[in-house]
Amino acid sequence: MADWIDREVDVLIAGAGPSGLSLAVELRRQGTDCALIEAKARPTPERESRALAIHAATMEAFQRMGIAGRMREEGRVLHGFGAYRGDNRILGLRLALAPDETRFPFILILPQGRTEQLLLDRLNELDGDVEWGTRLESFKTDMDGVTAELKDDEGRTSYVRAKWLIGCDGTRSVVRQGVGLEFRGREYPERFLLADAEVSWGLPADEASILLTPEGALVAVPLPDEGRWRLIDATGRSDAATPEAVLARLQRLAGPISGMGGKVGEAAWTSSFVIHRRVVDRYRAGRVLVAGDAAHLHSPAGGQGLNVGVQDVVNLAWKLAMVVRGEAVESLLDSYDAERRPVAARVLWSTDRIMRLIAPRNPMARVARDAVVAGLGRIDVVSRRIARELAGLSVSYRRSPIVDEARPGWLYATSVEGATGFNANESFRRGPKPGERLPDVILAQSDPATGLPLRLSDVVHGEPALSDGSQGPRHVLLVFQGIRPESGAFRVDFLTQDFVPPHLAGRIRPILVEPRVPVEKSPAWRGERLSDPTNSLHRRFGAEGACLFLVRPDGYIGFRARPLDPLPFREYTKRIFS
Repeated sequence: MADWIDREVDVLIAGAGPSGLSLAVELRRQGTDCALIEAKARPTPERESRALAIHAATMEAFQRMGIAGRMREEGRVLHGFGAYRGDNRILGLRLALAPDETRFPFILILPQGRTEQLLLDRLNELDGDVEWGTRLESFKTDMDGVTAELKDDEGRTSYVRAKWLIGCDGTRSVVRQGVGLEFRGREYPERFLLADAEVSWGLPADEASILLTPEGALVAVPLPDEGRWRLIDATGRSDAATPEAVLARLQRLAGPISGMGGKVGEAAWTSSFVIHRRVVDRYRAGRVLVAGDAAHLHSPAGGQGLNVGVQDVVNLAWKLAMVVRGEAVESLLDSYDAERRPVAARVLWSTDRIMRLIAPRNPMARVARDAVVAGLGRIDVVSRRIARELAGLSVSYRRSPIVDEARPGWLYATSVEGATGFNANESFRRGPKPGERLPDVILAQSDPATGLPLRLSDVVHGEPALSDGSQGPRHVLLVFQGIRPESGAFRVDFLTQDFVPPHLAGRIRPILVEPRVPVEKSPAWRGERLSDPTNSLHRRFGAEGACLFLVRPDGYIGFRARPLDPLPFREYTKRIFS
């Protein structure tokens, strides 16, 4: 280390919003050294929290981080959306999520400031912290890392050498600008108004509402505190700038203009803002990566902003930790852009469509909008698709360079294994695909502490300590014996030796899923065992025959194979592990 370098870290994170805090927590969970800096002097005040909505996939990530329970206690649960024309309810859209899809079949409303504080508390529990009032002045990159110049609130300068720099520093990202990433997109012409205020009216307190007024849309979201709502004027018809003018405009819109008779009282916070629709041309530039608002901006319609940013860093963290530990080649990080930038592009597209639906620019379009909105909630398949999209459960990385499968075609399966092989192959084909989120199936077993049914995620992400005493998310190999005697399940006896060789023993956690009547007792199995007494897991995974699924630390399926053959699995692991 050069004399003028003050310290060295593995990862330097710029920005301690939800994305930066989540990344720091995830890295600390995996034992990776990181420094988190934030130009602001303190966390986001709760009364000025722009982001509110937390969807199912993000709640699952927070569950793995260990804070979902506390969030659920403090937040307000929403179960759907309603749309009104005057006092006439023209749409009621409930979140049609099945119980075995997720343990969080709702939208949680929690001010961003509280989310950040809970993340900060968790980071402190993991012996991490935030360097408040410290901004990234400049940085230089080279083949081996980044040299960053930092300046604190008192004007003191320090220099940090980091192997990796991650920009979670928001819309005006110094990191993004420093590496010359293009931030392509545009700005919406409308100006929107916002107030968190006391409101008295008859709207349901367990759903978000859209009031389709003669002047445009007013969005109303109930806050955790009883009787308080977030009101958003999406009409684009007001240039109110002062808190008093913003509140007066929303009082008129919620009351006489909307026809709902809302009485708006004191406001804790008001704001006026414009919306951008932008995404960077790439998420990685050598030793520098970007996430959250530094990588993408979009309409707040659907409440996706915080969620997409947190999902960015959940995708990045396990890859970065493996590279820092020397367990993976650096090229693994290229998959971060390949997997997450298409997700951001889709969110930009979908939120833009929602904005066009909420705030059309001419009267005829508003008439058509009302007709479309009225019909949406009446079509079950549409309601379910909307619910899964909003919840983030439909995100898939099937086109990722680090996602694959090995299964025979139907002709080969039939010719080699006969009718049994054909049936097993068809069942497997319909199971969860590589790149998809691991289904959070409800198990037959119960949690001895709570008496509640266990879920598959409790087993997969309930990380036991390793033999060396370390802990942290790992890849999990689920091996299904299959439910038919002809499935070749006896071969699981050598999986721990042939599928998971010694150099991967601490990186892949094998679990044998045994059906109601095990085809083989598999006494040589050296991994964990999971009983499937009702065969529900086998059926959900299409495991009529013996097969396997490799689950990544972020809860997505990286690889699946049928029949059990160690060669394709070992070839796949070479893409991930060094």
